[in-house]
Amino acid sequence: MAESDDALYDRAVAAFRSGADDQAASLAEELVRDASAAGRLPGKVDGLCMMARVALRRGEYQRVAELAGEARDLARSGNERRLERIPLHMQAAAARMRGDLGPARELYLESIELNRQLGDDRMVAGEYRNLAYVELHDGHVARARDLFSSSAGLARACGYDALEPYLLLDSATLALEAGDAASARQLLKQTSAGFAAFGQVPDPDDAAELERLRGRLSMSPGA
Repeated sequence: MAESDDALYDRAVAAFRSGADDQAASLAEELVRDASAAGRLPGKVDGLCMMARVALRRGEYQRVAELAGEARDLARSGNERRLERIPLHMQAAAARMRGDLGPARELYLESIELNRQLGDDRMVAGEYRNLAYVELHDGHVARARDLFSSSAGLARACGYDALEPYLLLDSATLALEAGDAASARQLLKQTSAGFAAFGQVPDPDDAAELERLRGRLSMSPGA
């Protein structure tokens, strides 16, 4: 019996989270082939988005935009607003990692609004913190702090435990912004332990923030 789209996707996600990118890409491609052949729109969208995630980790930002754009067009063609969530998120992430802060901001705001309308608090919490990094890198520190706070509050209110290592990374980043390198280092240790506890490799955009923070701390007093 053929494996279901959901089962294939879940295996691809697990592989990606553990850092097995080649396996994740292979499973995603299989999902796209199977779902396309059977005319199953959700499976094809999921597969394209997972391919985009792997491309993002590999730094292939134009490829991410192409895959996410195709996935979003498919979702729109089927009038499936819920299926637009991840393609939209991937478009925003690609823009952010390219350094295109204006487009990234607009895409994250669009994603937040869509997920609010769909009642997906977990996605809203995640996109708040993603938008916070856009604001931080654009020099809007107070705005970033508010968004990080909103993200943490909503994530904990809806029981989004898997976001906890990411929230620790956010706290470490804010501590260093405030000039408290010692607290930032301690929080960074907790961040690493948190990812290990969940058996996860950070998402590509967050991995970049993690490396940026480590680099800044290495140049701070007491390193």
